[in-house]
Formats: sequence, C-alpha cells, structure tokens
Amino acid sequence: MTPLVEMILPPAVSGKLPYWRLVLRGCSQLCFQTNELTGLLFLAAVLAASPLTAAYMLVAAILAPGGRMLLGQKQTLETGLPGINPCLIAISLPSFYHTGWNDFGMWGVLLCCVAAAIVLVRILVARLPFPITALPFLIIFWVLWALAPYLDVLQPIEFSATQVADFHPLTAVGRSLGEALFSPTVVSGSLFLLGLLVSNWRHAIIALLGAAIGTLVSYYYGGTGAANADTGLYGFNGVLAAVAVYVICGGRLPLSLLAALLATVLMPLFSLLGLQALSAPFVLTVWFLLALDWIDNHGFRARTEDENEPGSPLASPQRRGPVKEQAT
Repeated sequence: MTPLVEMILPPAVSGKLPYWRLVLRGCSQLCFQTNELTGLLFLAAVLAASPLTAAYMLVAAILAPGGRMLLGQKQTLETGLPGINPCLIAISLPSFYHTGWNDFGMWGVLLCCVAAAIVLVRILVARLPFPITALPFLIIFWVLWALAPYLDVLQPIEFSATQVADFHPLTAVGRSLGEALFSPTVVSGSLFLLGLLVSNWRHAIIALLGAAIGTLVSYYYGGTGAANADTGLYGFNGVLAAVAVYVICGGRLPLSLLAALLATVLMPLFSLLGLQALSAPFVLTVWFLLALDWIDNHGFRARTEDENEPGSPLASPQRRGPVKEQAT
C-alpha cells in the first residue's frame, strides 16, 4: 500500500530533498518517524496547545539540518534525525520557564540550546556505541535547570498541585499522547496520534497502547493518584518507550509493551534524585532492553541444534540477518 505522503508529495530523491522536507521530517522524528505529513501534524498538535511553543519548535526544526550540514555530518540528514533533540529542548522551554513573544532573552536561550544540542549530538554519536535517543536534550535541560537560580533570564514556572477527584481514562490517554510533545491536551494528543497513523498504523496502535499502559500504571502507582494520571505526566513516557523500542528493537510488540510498563514505573526514581524526569525514563528503558537483547543474542539463551543451523527458521537473529534499525 502506497503511503499517504507519497501520494501527496513528489517522490523523494536521495541527495536532492528540499530543505523544507528535512525540516518537517525533523519534526516527525519526535516520535521516531520519517514523514513530512507526520511532522506537519506534530507541529499542529503543538500549535493547538501553545502558538509560542510551536514557534520555538519551528525555529529549532529549521536550524537543525543546517547545523548538521555545517558540522559535515550528512549520513542521517534525510531521515530527519537531526531534529529530535533540538526540537525537544525547544518545546520544553515554554513548558518549564516563563517566556513570551517579546522575551528576547529566552529567544537567545533557545538559539544557544539548539546550537548546543546539534554539537552534543555530534559528539555523543561519535563516542557512544548505542542509540543516544533523547540524551542530549536531557543533558542540556538539566544543566539549564541547575543554572536557573543564577540566571535572571530563566524564570521557572511554579506548578501548583492539581486536585482531581475522579479518574477520566480517555482524557488521561489523550493527554498522555499530547504530553509526548509537551502539549498535554486531548486535541494535541489526537493530532499526535493522527500524525503517527498517516506514517505507520502499527506505530499509532503501539503509541495508544503505551499511553493506556502508562496511564493505568500511573493511576495505581502508590502516591500518584488521579491528578498526575489525568494530566498525562506519567503516561507519555509509556508512549515514547513503546514506539522507540518497537522501532529500534526489530518490531517486537511484547517488548514494546514491556517498555511502556518499565518507563512508567521508573518515573518516581528521578523525583528521588531531585531531577525533572522528562523523557529520561524512556531513554533508560530503551537502553536497558537493548542491553538485555544484546546479552540474549550473545550466548545467554540456550540454542537447540535446529536453531544453530543457518537455514533453519529458528536460527538466531545474527544468522538470519540484522533485525534492528538503530537511530541516533
């Protein structure tokens, strides 16, 4: 079946992709897609929650491919991967700090953070032998959070405790999907899900399952209650972890659902450490499952004689060919 994006846009020619398509693909990589329509819908999802945040995201998405070109790294340019971390730090800033259209200091912070993300991605990709996913974003955000008391330009938003008497599962799942883009509204979540659907229907279903698992686990998790479950603060890591593991670990549904569960359970750990969790639980979950997969594929799992035959359908993944697509 021909993807919708190929029916609407001209065929993509490697090495000749227009810059605007690189920008939209960068937006789509916020949930591990390479699809211009998905990027446009993700941008619309952010716009529905906050026009200023959408502007920040667009600036980051425009700068990211050009920054990667300046560094001379073009291997993953057309996938949109250079856009992940710059866009993440861009949409997080208005969510955690006071800013405005005329706050030129925060616009300067945005440009510095985007530049730092581009350089940090380049360094970490060269040094680490596994997918870095959102690690550069986390490093930059935590550094900003530590510097905030000493920089007048950074004015953190004080979040008041939300009292919710009743648990609304559908609302919570919708907000969990939107929270993946720091846009915790049902409208944003619906646009986010639609963006996945036009790219890969399997990823859309997995994201929905990840949101449901994260929501239910967060509701029944000790001390979380209806407030955090309803706002999507816990469920969004389930969304990201489920889709990321499905993409990176060879399309295995049980592993993806396990990832959603683990990522949600890990959330309170960062509160104990005095850190904003953000997407760190999903990053740790991806690394943990990749490590288990590596251990399993390098001698831990006992193999039968049939499995050791190269032509056997039970042969190990190494004998059948690569099953993982690793992303920066």
